Parts: sequence; C-alpha cells; structure tokens
Amino acid sequence: METEISSISKELLQRSINAEKLRYCYGCGTCTASCPVAKVIPENFNPRGLLQKIFFDLSKTLTEDELWLCAWCYTCYERCPQELKTTEIFLLTRNLAVERGYFPRQPTALIKQILRSGRTLEITPARDKRRIALGLPEIGETVSEQALKEIKTITEKSETWRVRE
Repeated sequence: METEISSISKELLQRSINAEKLRYCYGCGTCTASCPVAKVIPENFNPRGLLQKIFFDLSKTLTEDELWLCAWCYTCYERCPQELKTTEIFLLTRNLAVERGYFPRQPTALIKQILRSGRTLEITPARDKRRIALGLPEIGETVSEQALKEIKTITEKSETWRVRE
C-alpha cells in the first residue's frame, strides 16, 4: 500500500531521473571513476550501476544495501557531463526505501556518523584541500549547525532511527 508520502517521494524521484540523460550516462562512468566509495569497495558500490538499477527496477533496489553506501560527497554530481543529480537521486531513493520500511543491515554506525557530521562518510580536511586544488568548493567536516540540529530533532522523535549508546 502506497502512502501519500511514498507517492510524493516516488514522483520526485521520477522527475529527478531524466531518462534521456540517463541513456547517455550508461557509457560514461565518470561518476564511478571519481567516487571515493567505489574506489574502496568497487565490488559493492558502483554509482552508474546503481542509477541504472533505480531506473529499471526501483522496487528491488529499495531493498539493497548498495543504496546506503553513497557518501554524499557530491563528486559524481560535480563531474557528471550529463548533469544528473546523482547524489539527490540516491537521497530520494533512500527516503523512499525508509518510507517503505527498508533500512541498511547495520545502521547504528551510519546513524552515529550522520548525527556527528550530517553525512554518511567523514569529510576530512585533506579531502577539502584536494577539492580546492581541483577548483571545487570546500564541503567542510560537517553540515551547518542548523542542519545538524534538525537532524538531531528528527532522530530524537523517530523510534526507527533512535540510536542507543
């Protein structure tokens, strides 16, 4: 049974995935080649492959752990010649997965990292220095204080995402 929130998330996701751009995406691989997560665990994470899975079999993709491996570093988005909003597509897909009751197998460490920094992966000063050298803006170690406050408020009110120390 699809809730109103699920249908809104699904609609946003479908609008974010431009089928024409995605068709050209299949041969590129810039997102995967520049992804820090794909470099570390290429057997488990492939952004281009994940985009394809989302487009062709969303229901199955919602249940897969690969969906939760994106670090939200925006490197794929910044380098995509098709200007696909890859990171946003993954985020919308995660939201839809949660709305339907799917979570990563071991979310505790992930949730703690999100509560610390607002991101699923630690962004180090070295990463920001490299971004500056490449002409990209700094990301910073955490999201804004306001965003962190909102994240903490949401998790405090959610039984599902409450993390016990």
